[in-house]
Amino acid sequence: MGKRLILVLALALLVGLTFSAAYAEVQNVKVSGDFIVSGVARNHFNLENNTAGDKSVLKQTFLMSQIRVRIDADLTDNVQATVRLINERIWNGQNDHGVAGHADDNDNTSIDLDLAYVTLKEFLYSPLTLTVGRQEIKFGNGLVIGNAKVIGTSSSIPTDLTERKAFDAIRATLDYDPLVVDLVYAQVKQTNSVDRNTVSLTGINATYAINKKTDVSAYYWLKRNNNTGIATSRTDQLSTIGALVSTNPIENLTASFEAAYQFGKNTETLGQKKHNALALQAMVDYTFAKVKMAPKIGASYTYLSGTKTGETRNSGWDSMFYDQKLNNIVYALLPFSNMNAFNLKGSMKPVEDVTVALVYGYYNAAQRDGVGYAFASTYDRGTNYNINGNYTGKAHLGQALDATVTYDYTEDVQFGLTGGYFLPGNGITVDSANAQQLIGSMKVIF
Repeated sequence: MGKRLILVLALALLVGLTFSAAYAEVQNVKVSGDFIVSGVARNHFNLENNTAGDKSVLKQTFLMSQIRVRIDADLTDNVQATVRLINERIWNGQNDHGVAGHADDNDNTSIDLDLAYVTLKEFLYSPLTLTVGRQEIKFGNGLVIGNAKVIGTSSSIPTDLTERKAFDAIRATLDYDPLVVDLVYAQVKQTNSVDRNTVSLTGINATYAINKKTDVSAYYWLKRNNNTGIATSRTDQLSTIGALVSTNPIENLTASFEAAYQFGKNTETLGQKKHNALALQAMVDYTFAKVKMAPKIGASYTYLSGTKTGETRNSGWDSMFYDQKLNNIVYALLPFSNMNAFNLKGSMKPVEDVTVALVYGYYNAAQRDGVGYAFASTYDRGTNYNINGNYTGKAHLGQALDATVTYDYTEDVQFGLTGGYFLPGNGITVDSANAQQLIGSMKVIF
């Protein structure tokens, strides 16, 4: 695939050199960005009551900043260039130089490259738009593709709170209204010292607007992983096919249904030669637009298959590059696999500029006698802490509740306060400690 991409880019370069001379004449420049300051308090995020080991995984309190600056430049002949810089850090992180276990480029005020891509509209012919470089890519509701989950080395904040989602990718968009087709190749991981230590993503997403109220999407994605840790001489090849139907049947009501199936050669798990996994998701939301305080309600159901102990095929759903927070603490701690999730949500505006929202989740295991799980979260000062355990053979994984209040101080400034609570169930081997978090934030957009 890499050689074919190189050939395509070489031909495109040859066409440009043959027919025209390129001059990067800037027509317009736009500078924008955002600034988020948050205070975070977390308790029992290892879901255990004991105090053995590192106590910081039991209770954490810290302040953090997330700053992004974006520059968009319009050049000649439908050419646009975009660069966004980012700094994410725990407050006082610049004083971590020389601390044992921390590299000099970690936990400081370094500025990283978040976005860096060029957009070529009407490339070669009018329906085609080519986007090359580090870019955000999300399709549908983010069940499969939405977040590259690659964290910069200078970020010291927890991975579930980062704003970094971009892929290093080439994206070709063909707009044949009402049909839009996207072709994507992304190099998700490349270790310079080991040629085969790579993760790549190749795929296609096609969306067709049946009418003004209903869209249908179909997709195929291939993730090739040479970094499985089980059989490094063999590549894990995971194919994901699926379809999404999104509709707005009546005014103020939106609904969607998505189904996806995974198959391919499995080298991630010993004794299992094939992938064989399934995901289903249904969502519905309704807004009472003409009612005082503008209440909204919604519900969703998510099914992600799990692998049974001793099974000859890997039936556990691979989370791919999903971008969904069904509940905040669940997103931080539990794997996006082997799960039956029921979620209810609601929001209202009790007074002007103030919004109150609630999200409740009830979680069961899709496969009770499942294999063990491990899900990594990055904590303060860059320390990785893994939630490890085994499914007990019982169904219930836990319940979660998030409550959020936001205040729009101005059009550019918003204050927020979010509380989260997770009550683990008897389906996971933990010491039954309830996890809580409280996050207060101020966001400024410019």
